[in-house]
Amino acid sequence: METLTQVGIIGAGEIGQALGNALTRAHVQVLFYDRDPKRSTTGSLEDLTRSCEVLLMCVPSWAVKDVARQLHKAAHPQQSRLVITCAKGVEVGFVTMDEVLRDKLPKNYDIGLLYGPMVAAEIERNRPAYGVLALSRNTWFAELRNEFAAANIKLQASGDVHGVALCGVLKNVYALGFGLVDGLNLGLNTKGQLATMVLAELKRILVDQHCDPATAESVAGLGDILATGFNEESFNYRVGKSLAERIADEHIKSEGLVTLHEFGKHVTIKKYPVIAAIDKIVFHYADPHSLAALIAA
Repeated sequence: METLTQVGIIGAGEIGQALGNALTRAHVQVLFYDRDPKRSTTGSLEDLTRSCEVLLMCVPSWAVKDVARQLHKAAHPQQSRLVITCAKGVEVGFVTMDEVLRDKLPKNYDIGLLYGPMVAAEIERNRPAYGVLALSRNTWFAELRNEFAAANIKLQASGDVHGVALCGVLKNVYALGFGLVDGLNLGLNTKGQLATMVLAELKRILVDQHCDPATAESVAGLGDILATGFNEESFNYRVGKSLAERIADEHIKSEGLVTLHEFGKHVTIKKYPVIAAIDKIVFHYADPHSLAALIAA
């Protein structure tokens, strides 16, 4: 792959605009496609796909399947493209975003996940950002690493695409737990202990799902867990905190709650004590202090 001439960004929301502006500062030409024509710089997904080898899908997880279907319709059979998603979520059946892309995109398309603590507001202010770029075919990585480094975003390479996907969705579940701990006013010492338990548990999950346990120690694993679980602006953290205070709205939907529900149907959840404790509090009205008891055991 030679120097990138254009990158296409699908979804001109907060993270899409932040990444687009960062790449523009690095002298990469960026084209946007958004369902709002006022935010688009190209007329259609077909135009975007024709012009750009690399497509960053910056849409919510619930929209990934539909956009992937549209990309399939717009694809030229002789064109190979790389589609990278930033979305961290699951479909019914605990289907992760990498699985959605593999299923819905053309077979000659490569897929990637850009995961990690990619806080849009910080990227917009040109603060350093760190992420894991997990790719189905690693030949794309060298050029992308250089382009993103010039945009003040340091990328780590990974071939463990599904492991990175699991880290990205489960960190939202664990963020509920960190919010619970703060809602119970248990302090940083307890959060530190919870962090060690979470890391060990996440490694076991990755092994059980035939992924690389070392992925749990990457910026897409522990890095994103800490950046989310210690961040009062995180929606999943705030939902967890409200659960501790027994003021959660039962109609609230967060990525963490959806993931927790689907994960519980997909695996034997009692094998993973931290997630099992959060599940009992969220869905079975257990005393929030049961998580504190687990941490202190």
